[in-house]
Amino acid sequence: MKLKYAWATALTGILVAAAPAAFAQSAAYPTQSIRMVVGWTAGGATDILARQLATQMGKQLEQPVVVDNRPGAAGTIAQGEVTRAKPDGYTLVLATNSTYAIAPHLIKPLPYRLDGLTPIALVGTSPLILTVRPTLNVQGVKGVIDLAKQQPGRLNYSSGGNGSTSNLASELFKDLTNTAITHIPYKGGGPATLAVAAGEVDLGFVDIGVAIPMIRSGRMKAVAVSGSSRSPLLPQVPTVEEAGVPRFDASTKFALFAPAGTPPAIVARLYESVRSVLSNEDLKARLSQQGIELVASGPAELDKDVKEGLAKWGRLITERKLSLD
Repeated sequence: MKLKYAWATALTGILVAAAPAAFAQSAAYPTQSIRMVVGWTAGGATDILARQLATQMGKQLEQPVVVDNRPGAAGTIAQGEVTRAKPDGYTLVLATNSTYAIAPHLIKPLPYRLDGLTPIALVGTSPLILTVRPTLNVQGVKGVIDLAKQQPGRLNYSSGGNGSTSNLASELFKDLTNTAITHIPYKGGGPATLAVAAGEVDLGFVDIGVAIPMIRSGRMKAVAVSGSSRSPLLPQVPTVEEAGVPRFDASTKFALFAPAGTPPAIVARLYESVRSVLSNEDLKARLSQQGIELVASGPAELDKDVKEGLAKWGRLITERKLSLD
């Protein structure tokens, strides 16, 4: 599936012909509170990150940054709302790659335009953990693959729902290992994690922040980390690639966007605020305990990540004929 999109204004610099009033508005920004929309319910990884980020950005910008949860449709309701907002820097969205790189291939029609957002910053990443129920007698990734090949279709996995990052991570694993494992979707990452711990399913790529207490208490077994490097929370657990599956990388990514047409000077001001906030060592330590690694890459890097994510997940969705049904 080929998707055409353009991310407006943030990467092109300030236009010389811009009106003086616009320059004055940008220079004074911000003069009122800022709304940060989140497409997920309170208490999840995205919401936790948003609230920490909003609090610190509010202090840095000297204006309140208020989190507004608008869950539903894999985050696309929130993203759609922000694409339709006035491009003045006072409405932002903290989105995940399941919304900006996966959902465009699955949700038709999309409730927003692909060119409707301006990238500000790639804020952070969080790996998923491949976990198995404690009574599943397998050793490591090789054990999972061997069992899946010996008994095709017998093993099942949980996910946070069709089109979620955990769903796509599992399908990528199946694709790269040529295995048949049955998908059991749940309504969110929390229930998907509990399903593994309770033995309702055999395995699952689950959110690290939710899984850690259950892993440490023995309610589930950690097999591998989905990201490109090991997690400091589970340094003894290898990555999926280390364990023998080349080219596997399926982390959740968190990114901040503004509506398309937001003045470049405001985008730059917001990015500088994010970069300053995310350099705070105390904040890094707090979020690290939730399994979130702060990144703070700028608009150009986020633009590249969006394009790469759309291509990567679009190819997998098309080849495996995945859908939300």
